[in-house]
Amino acid sequence: MNMTYLTTLKNAFSVKQNSEQMFRFLAYSFLFSWLLLLTFLINVNGEQSILGTAYSLIIPLYYYLLFLVVTSLILPLFWIKRLAVCILIPKILFDIVLIGDFFLFGVYRFHVDMMFINMLLHDFKGIGISFGLVLLALFVASLVALVNIVIYRKCHKFPALKLYRINFAVFVVFLLGQVVHVVGYEYRQVNITKYTPYFPYYAPLTSNSLMTKLKKNFPDTFPEVAETGTGQVGNILTSGGKANGNDSLLNYPLQALECKPNVEQSLPNILLFVAESWRQDVMNMDVTPNIAKFGESAIEYTNHFSGGNVTVNGLFSMMYGLHPTYRDFMTAEPFKHQTLLTKTLESLGYDIGVYTSSNLDRFSLKPMFFGDIENKNYVNPLDGNLLQNDQGAVTKLLRDLRSGANESKKPWFKFVFLSSSHHNYQYPKELEKFVPIEKNPEKFLFNKDMDPVPLFNRYKNSVHFIDSMFGDIWQAVEETGQADDTFTIVTSDHGEEFNDNKLGYWGHGNNFTKVQLAVPMLVKPAKSNANDKPKKVTSLTGHIDVVPTILQNIANCQNPTTDYSNGFNLFQLPDHRDGIIAASYKDKAYLINGNVYATGLSVESYKVEDLNNKNEDFDYSGLNKLKQQESHLLQH
Repeated sequence: MNMTYLTTLKNAFSVKQNSEQMFRFLAYSFLFSWLLLLTFLINVNGEQSILGTAYSLIIPLYYYLLFLVVTSLILPLFWIKRLAVCILIPKILFDIVLIGDFFLFGVYRFHVDMMFINMLLHDFKGIGISFGLVLLALFVASLVALVNIVIYRKCHKFPALKLYRINFAVFVVFLLGQVVHVVGYEYRQVNITKYTPYFPYYAPLTSNSLMTKLKKNFPDTFPEVAETGTGQVGNILTSGGKANGNDSLLNYPLQALECKPNVEQSLPNILLFVAESWRQDVMNMDVTPNIAKFGESAIEYTNHFSGGNVTVNGLFSMMYGLHPTYRDFMTAEPFKHQTLLTKTLESLGYDIGVYTSSNLDRFSLKPMFFGDIENKNYVNPLDGNLLQNDQGAVTKLLRDLRSGANESKKPWFKFVFLSSSHHNYQYPKELEKFVPIEKNPEKFLFNKDMDPVPLFNRYKNSVHFIDSMFGDIWQAVEETGQADDTFTIVTSDHGEEFNDNKLGYWGHGNNFTKVQLAVPMLVKPAKSNANDKPKKVTSLTGHIDVVPTILQNIANCQNPTTDYSNGFNLFQLPDHRDGIIAASYKDKAYLINGNVYATGLSVESYKVEDLNNKNEDFDYSGLNKLKQQESHLLQH
């Protein structure tokens, strides 16, 4: 009986045969998927380079390797003879989604995500898909399934493959393609970077450390160039293509800006002061006395949200006035699509100055925000800790404020972004006001349910330190007689959580509740009588409102804001707005009427005030309106 049981068990498994069958099927069937992925290149506009074209043909290997890794991890499940055929299910679904994504992207310029699938299942009519299109989709899906089934059943008759060698070669070729992207990304080579937005959820490598080594070891091939993308290093990767194409997915702006500042009045200075990870409820006379005092003569927006719970998307939404879902399109051609905010101010004669301890070279933020800015105007100390770097940036700013008041009559725009309030929360010992403090700021990594008070105190001390630096800056502005001539905005890139939701979340970038997304927003117009303006505005506002506010009120741009922004003028807010879109590094969320609709690997909805308070009533109409804003400035 034992022998019979063992024989039955042995017959139920087929380790070698099933493994060979699956990996051979993946290799042959992916040729079909490769053709489907290459159709996405139909949407690519502009002149192609030889190397760029070669790189684009390698991109589909990204998806093959993902399939290969996942299949290898779950391989033991397929050793059961009857389960081997199940490999067809994810492969067929993948190909069907690719075809659907191709048409969706071609029309709407966004890729299939879980939120779209959710809307498709629950608000079919709202999306506007006809019954005839459903029948066509079912027919195409059947063809895709048939192709994969035929390949699965016949692949054992196809030429034998030395899969280890083939997969190794695929990995090497893919790796070479990623190195090409790393170099192209570093030197802002559009003929390489422009492909990223076209492929669904393609995340190519970038590496500052690799480029640092290459520049050090091969300086003739990889030169140190202050600003690239302007033709200075166009021969590194162009291979006959142009460094900057003339076509892209973007239609930014929809119409050229028509800005007519009042010639009878001098243009005001603009101070944009941003504190890292500063949440909305940590702006008060106790923690931030200098900013609170400044706020007495400013307008405070008490229901204000960043466009991201991470720095890159928070700053992007503020500097562009666009939802963060546009960032990939801008990153593909950072110099060509420099924000209209600084472009317009430069055209009006503004001196642009940047003072930050954050490395804005990451994600191409520096060229996107400030274009080909001169080094003397870009103060970015990075050689010390956050505290020291902030102090260095502010020292230079104070010197420039005091000397500039006497030397130049030109208006200035100064962008100040200080980082001491980022984890691990740094400040001088003499400014330690809130105690007790946590000595080990990484403790939460090992104890999610630790007492948050000591770490929160440490964080408040770091914000208190940044407040002291703002006090020094504003004092210099007042002492030089520039306060009444300076349009000032004080805000943050995103918030910071200390297990507020009691679910083990710390820091930022991991949910879209108010503590991570809501930030202070103070606006003090130049030459204004603050007494006749509301001190607090409770309407929903967002970082996307900063750009239209400056361009309409200072540059006097006549265009409707929809020509260049998803936001509104903070001084002319509508009675109702569709909502705010925010993004992290891995997912995004739609904020509508106090509800968060977060989409990543799954879709969940909860109240912005409390992650535990789930929302079951989806506003599909509102979601559809916000999704339309995501493609408003894209070519169709």
